[in-house]
Amino acid sequence: MLINFASLLLLLPVALACSPPAKGQNDTEPSPFVMGPDTPTDPETVGYFTNHFALNVNDLERSIEFYKNVFGFRHVFTFHLTPIFSVTYMAHSSGGKNGTGYQTTEEILREKNNGQGRLEMVYMNLTGKADIPGPSKRATTLSHIGIIVPNTTETQTRLERLGVEIYKKVGEPMPTSGPLSNPYSLGDTSNLSAKDFAEFQDAMSQLNSLNIFAADPDGNLLEILPSEEGNPFVG
Repeated sequence: MLINFASLLLLLPVALACSPPAKGQNDTEPSPFVMGPDTPTDPETVGYFTNHFALNVNDLERSIEFYKNVFGFRHVFTFHLTPIFSVTYMAHSSGGKNGTGYQTTEEILREKNNGQGRLEMVYMNLTGKADIPGPSKRATTLSHIGIIVPNTTETQTRLERLGVEIYKKVGEPMPTSGPLSNPYSLGDTSNLSAKDFAEFQDAMSQLNSLNIFAADPDGNLLEILPSEEGNPFVG
């Protein structure tokens, strides 16, 4: 199954480069790029949207400072449910679009369940506890966090200045060493042959040429994309 996925992924950049070609009468091969249907969603789901995602963090203050200083998140609140267990919310103002309008912390809190792109941090304050390993150490269901920026080249300079660990820079291929080269960073590819994994890495290099891959303090993978990436469906 993983080998088939690698082969499919190898063809994905080609499909993204231009609009899918019209199939000829003798064309029996399925397209590697499949668009979803225009079927309306269930009317009962009107008003549903993605509000937040949550991370288990090993050092709460370290994570708050990272997402605040590096990506402009605001610390909305920390709720100490017990002496050892807390939940923290961070967010961009104006419903998730940072810089489109200032909101006080109270205003952001008031819109807690009406905004998008919130970040929740779950923290267990126990003396002597072992750190929770990040996804570069083992395969998890969390692949990466995607963050949109106006300009990835300028952001890369900023990340370097702030000492953020960068795995892959703008224009670089996917690395052959380090966390992005291991079997767990982008899913469990440990059953792939060396040839299939090389094809996987090559396909990812083409697909992510303009993107940055970096890490947060707990080793969570961050994919940083330019806002003006272009429409993949238009040649």
